Amino acid sequence: MRGHQSVLLIVEDDFLVRLTLVDALGDLGFEVLEAEDARAALSILCDHPEIDLMLTDINLPGGSDGFALARAARVIRAGLPIIYASGRYSRAEPKQQVPGSRFIAKPFTPTLAAAVISDLMGAEPTHGQIRPERLGLDRRI
Repeated sequence: MRGHQSVLLIVEDDFLVRLTLVDALGDLGFEVLEAEDARAALSILCDHPEIDLMLTDINLPGGSDGFALARAARVIRAGLPIIYASGRYSRAEPKQQVPGSRFIAKPFTPTLAAAVISDLMGAEPTHGQIRPERLGLDRRI
């Protein structure tokens, strides 16, 4: 019998970055849902209570940034693990982040994202052996 497959919500407006993350994290055994902006992300979050974690870009189109999205997501799902990502910031201002969240500076590898996801969810990576040739470790997001 197969264990629980973690469900991730990736919120990223750059199509190629989102596609790369979705494909790579899917290859690692995660089930990945995706959204290009905060409005779509909140809709998906409401429709999918099985989401275990949200990784969001800080700079999003449509007037809401990743910080506002995370605060809204925590109203819907208190305690939802959140990871922020950005290429414009070297770190996220702690006062803007929701409690217990993490930050990853772009560019980052999908392997690093998977490690932070597993760490934040408090679990050892159980998503199979990471094969560098499948992940393109030189490929950065």
